[in-house]
Amino acid sequence: MVSIGADLPKTVIFALKLNLMKKILILFLAFTLNACNDGDFDVPVFEFTEKVNVCGKYVLYIASTKNTEVLVLTLPSTALGTAPTVALPISTTVTATYRIFDKGITATYFCQDIPPLEPKIIKELKADGGTINIAATEMLTNSVVTGYSYEITISKLSFNDDKERVFFESFNFGTIKINN
Repeated sequence: MVSIGADLPKTVIFALKLNLMKKILILFLAFTLNACNDGDFDVPVFEFTEKVNVCGKYVLYIASTKNTEVLVLTLPSTALGTAPTVALPISTTVTATYRIFDKGITATYFCQDIPPLEPKIIKELKADGGTINIAATEMLTNSVVTGYSYEITISKLSFNDDKERVFFESFNFGTIKINN
């Protein structure tokens, strides 16, 4: 026969142990979840406006809505011609650079020979791989070529600074129109 009084101490001890185990489990989970750290790995957003800005003819950039993030392309003089398609591998002369600034940049920031001291560059990633693809389309007025529209995409775009790597299989840079 089972006596209620005889089982009571075991039940109380079991309840105390269960309560203690719950507290230890909660404490363990709190330490485990708090210990997770991504090591200050900030994944760039890469959300830009659709407007492609031009400085000269061969420095193109797109900016975030607040102008604090930019992606800059430096192209050779042969890049924006009359050829229907051009593929330029990223190299020392064909570059793609991602920058984050502490404040928004002005429209003339990249057009100056000597870059201004302000705003300050917080982060800069230089592309170490990829191909800039340019598709040219004639702009016609009364059957006369008045300029070209260039659709620019970047395939296999890769940024790597030994701390982080950012890769895009395909990145749509945008379209620019240049009149003759």
